[in-house]
Amino acid sequence: MNSLTRLIGYSVLLLIVFLGAALVAQGWLHRQTQQLRTEAIDAKRAQFDAIAKAMVPPNENWSINDNPRLGAMIGGTVSIRGDTTPPPPQDPAILYFDQILVGRLPFPSITARVTFAAPPLTRLIALHQRVDVGLALLAVTLLVLWFILIALAWKRPVREAASHSPWAVAQAEMSGLTQLARTSAAQGEELGRERDVRRRAEEDAQLRQRLLAQSLEGKIRLGHDLHDGIIQSLYAVGLTLESVRTLAPTDPAEADRRLEKCLASLNGTIRDVRAYITGLGPENLRRSGFAQALDALVAELKADRAVNFELRIDDEATARLSPEQSIDTLQIAREAISNSLRHGHATAITVRLQESNREVGLLIQDNGCGFDSSLPASGHGLGNMRARAERLGATVRVDSRPGTGTRIVVTLPVQ
Repeated sequence: MNSLTRLIGYSVLLLIVFLGAALVAQGWLHRQTQQLRTEAIDAKRAQFDAIAKAMVPPNENWSINDNPRLGAMIGGTVSIRGDTTPPPPQDPAILYFDQILVGRLPFPSITARVTFAAPPLTRLIALHQRVDVGLALLAVTLLVLWFILIALAWKRPVREAASHSPWAVAQAEMSGLTQLARTSAAQGEELGRERDVRRRAEEDAQLRQRLLAQSLEGKIRLGHDLHDGIIQSLYAVGLTLESVRTLAPTDPAEADRRLEKCLASLNGTIRDVRAYITGLGPENLRRSGFAQALDALVAELKADRAVNFELRIDDEATARLSPEQSIDTLQIAREAISNSLRHGHATAITVRLQESNREVGLLIQDNGCGFDSSLPASGHGLGNMRARAERLGATVRVDSRPGTGTRIVVTLPVQ
């Protein structure tokens, strides 16, 4: 086998290896791109659902006027999709998905289309795929040119070929292999730089995703706190003011006493709002312990109504609760008591907190009208309680039937 045949064989072997590696890399990058696009759509869909639930007020449904505000919050565009709406163009930098929402009449069911920019990593992988295809085509072209040059060189006169010594031919072969090795090393360095750029882009995308998730979680939690705390306090003040309106003509002294109580409750609510703004949590729990905060909560929600409260709070159980658990447990109790008074019209409510086997149990039970707990809840109260319990790793069990009252049991794990 002469030197030209060996050189051609080595060239064909290198081409086959290069093309095989390029095809494998192309397939892997295509799968990774599809997986990243799917994960980005799933994450954006979950973010869309969470923000939509937090934005829609109680007992109201979706409105078309909410689209610009929701699009600005999720970093995309929200539009209403019709039956003839064409899909967006096949652009790797643009992602979209369709989500069915419950809207206001006369459109009880609408389909929203959410369009947003693809993560930087997916665009980088798509660009890398195009580069791989270009490199493969370039390699094939160079190899064809190499064969043409070899064929032209082979047709030189035999006399010119005979004038070269075997040592010169071997030296030429070694020079070609050296150049090939240098080219391979340069390509390896370029691929290393591309891997570093891709890794940094992936880290930046993960950091932005974590920051976005933290911001969204903070907004959802603030919505729960405002619903369970501030709104319930204002509702209790409103009930007291309604009773003042009826007492003013007949008993001005009692009406003045209740107005003073309303002013004190409003001042406490203002302090709680300031505490939320500054990140201090509920003011009444910060100033005193759990039992005292629960007493103040009951006095606030009772609003001079004929309701008998039975409070049994175990000091050892409250000592086992962390500050975060104490705040969320108090807010769960506030929401449950408010529901018993507002919707259940209860006249007797029992609240117990006790410890048992590395767990702390909270019980709220009333003698109200009850409801069918197997049906989906119409408001946000039970959903907020379950969200707080899930954040603490706790469980919530609701037992209620029409005419039999309501029993809510929250079980919190403690160290």
